[in-house]
Amino acid sequence: MKLRNIILAIGDQMPPRRFLRNLFKGNLLGLLHKRSHFRDDGQAKIAYGSKATAEKSARKMTEKKGVYFSNYKCLYCDGYHLGKNWQARKEAENKQWK
Repeated sequence: MKLRNIILAIGDQMPPRRFLRNLFKGNLLGLLHKRSHFRDDGQAKIAYGSKATAEKSARKMTEKKGVYFSNYKCLYCDGYHLGKNWQARKEAENKQWK
């Protein structure tokens, strides 16, 4: 893990209210797990070079699979990855209704 990636991953969790919620719910611990960088079959997940590219890919995967995908900054590499997060899905749905 690089210090730069840790700082970017924490910044990706902002605003502070969201960071604290994820911290107390244990979601930030998922960033430390090996599955945050590796797929179930042990191969590295696709690394996107920028948050914008990861966001675009997450939207397309959501449309394609019908399941909400979010993106996150990886602590282990310099990229962003996609993942399924039920709480992020609820948050996105709430934003659509406001």
